[in-house]
Amino acid sequence: MNFYWPKKHKEDLRKTLKKIKNESWSWQLPVFLLNRCWLRLEKIKINELALYLPLDNSAEAPELKKYNQRIISGQDSLLALQECWNEFGMEDFYRALRISWKWECIGNKGWTYQKYISFINQYKKKIIHKELEVPIIVLGRESSKDNHKVRWIKDELITNNKV
Repeated sequence: MNFYWPKKHKEDLRKTLKKIKNESWSWQLPVFLLNRCWLRLEKIKINELALYLPLDNSAEAPELKKYNQRIISGQDSLLALQECWNEFGMEDFYRALRISWKWECIGNKGWTYQKYISFINQYKKKIIHKELEVPIIVLGRESSKDNHKVRWIKDELITNNKV
């Protein structure tokens, strides 16, 4: 993530790192969102993250999970479909499938429920182990297939201009 950082951004990151130095885990901890196109850095709280970056949790639907498990285990796709209809109902199965397709069409830059949970767990571990780092989610560009990427910033990176 080597590109130009305005002095204001570096200072905001430094102040935030200093502020969270002795913090314990909380949903009030900061997260930065970086829009590279406009070089805009926005600080929010973890508990606001799902409002700014909606989660695609369509893959977590039990109907689709069960269907995919059956396919992975080698079951015929038509038989797997029929068994899921019997277990969950045709209407519920297709509702889950439509939601999944909708997310696929509108896209969310790879920000899935699993990535969100992984991010939260990683942040918790860093805070518990007193690893002084602040997360920046580098937003994927609108007109590209770039996914959002999580980067962790330490004070040394800011000081040495390696951010």
